[in-house]
Amino acid sequence: MISYLNYFIKVPKKLIMTWILAPAIYFTIVPLAFSNQSFENLIYTKRDGLSSLAENDTMLNILGISDWENVFTLEGIITTYLMNLFVPLLIAIATIVLLNKMGAKSEEEGTFEFVASLPLNRKQIYYIHSLVAVVFGIIISQIWFHIMYIPMAFMNLSQNLEYLPMMKAGLQSSLGGISFGVLGYSIAMYTGKSGNAWNFGMGLLAVEWLSNMLSSSNKIFEWIHENISSFGAYGNPYQNGLNLLDMSLVISKILLFLVIGYIGYTKRSLNLK
Repeated sequence: MISYLNYFIKVPKKLIMTWILAPAIYFTIVPLAFSNQSFENLIYTKRDGLSSLAENDTMLNILGISDWENVFTLEGIITTYLMNLFVPLLIAIATIVLLNKMGAKSEEEGTFEFVASLPLNRKQIYYIHSLVAVVFGIIISQIWFHIMYIPMAFMNLSQNLEYLPMMKAGLQSSLGGISFGVLGYSIAMYTGKSGNAWNFGMGLLAVEWLSNMLSSSNKIFEWIHENISSFGAYGNPYQNGLNLLDMSLVISKILLFLVIGYIGYTKRSLNLK
């Protein structure tokens, strides 16, 4: 199993490195911008110009904003814009791309025969893929946040975030993205069709984000957002810390999706050419 796990990491290493470095560089632009006073002045000017939005609850929900004043600070930009939407979205996409490449898509392309010929049973293969599906999202997101934190630690920025609360918020954010990616991975393994990873994984993400936007005006979406949505479970971990119930909800979803994939994958015939 260790040798296959090593193979799983080495074959798509360029893909993995791209997903590690590209978002990290992009995200690091945010704290670096706060080393420039003119940038801060521009943000405050934009805030004043958009002040009418502060009274529009629907628009605030669409943008994922719960605290209008805070969103124009470094903390707000990172914990609202990045961690509340973009990080889960990127982790979901990265997880689906990687697991599809090594799983359902490789079946469709006829390159899964090597894996099927290894001295591993179907359950062991699924366990390894599932482990990667969960751990990959946590690791790459923590790398992103640690690289993003470097300017805050070593540069004289006008605003800073505290290290531990930021990493806690990053963990909660990454779990949400993993839940979407794992659903896509599980359904793809269940059916042997890589397209289902995108249909189900990104479909769930879209439904839950829609519930986030419309929760204030629709009872059904309000229930989804408050009870089963990974976005709804994000809360404000930077200021309030990790919430056990919120984390339990998202982890339970991940485990449920993995069980669904396990049942289908271990029962069906592989698409070997």
